[in-house]
Amino acid sequence: MVTLRDAKEASDSIVRTLKPVSVVLFGSVARDRTGADLDLLIVTEDGEKLRQDANLLVHKCLKRFYRKFPIDPFIVPQSVLKEHYLKGSPFLEKISKEGKVLYMKNAVQEWLKQSSDELNMAEYLLGGGFYNGACYHAQQSIGKSIKARLLGKGWELEKTHSIERLSAIGKDYRIRFKLSDEEMVFIDSIYRGRYPAEAGLLPLGEPSKKDGERAVVIARRMMKEVRAALKNRA
Repeated sequence: MVTLRDAKEASDSIVRTLKPVSVVLFGSVARDRTGADLDLLIVTEDGEKLRQDANLLVHKCLKRFYRKFPIDPFIVPQSVLKEHYLKGSPFLEKISKEGKVLYMKNAVQEWLKQSSDELNMAEYLLGGGFYNGACYHAQQSIGKSIKARLLGKGWELEKTHSIERLSAIGKDYRIRFKLSDEEMVFIDSIYRGRYPAEAGLLPLGEPSKKDGERAVVIARRMMKEVRAALKNRA
């Protein structure tokens, strides 16, 4: 039986040797934490020579693990991954929903960049009067800022969009984010009501300009707080 711990050890071996862009676990071990075999998606930098070398390097990395359990490593360059994902590959779509990231290169910087992009979109939509979109992207920015901070402390990435959940995790790492309970409830309510079907179930109405402005202010503040914390850590 293969465990999540086995998956992490195999991933660590690949990362040390190949230095990939990311390693993603999928299949039964990702879903249930145990399984009969190990399924890994290994994303590499682009380059034909690197692509050829990667197969041999991964084989050497996993040699000692093959004695213990079956492994199916799928090695793909980043550009090819993006191309097939944008085409709507069912295989990649399933991995994106059910997979578990074991490693991501420059993870803190990547999540912080995504947070910044989300904040820029929120500000742009707020300026155009699209308050629902502004609130949604502000919530996404806050969540990604917090994830960047947690990843910098060694947190294992979890698929959650709840600010309340992420804030609670922060306490395990002795991090206290400057968000009041009322602000967390407000921000999470924006995310939960993002779909028309959900909005139609209860007569809550669309977010107002005031809601959009408030969400963006909180997102800006959180971005500033996390950037300062990460800078001080460096």
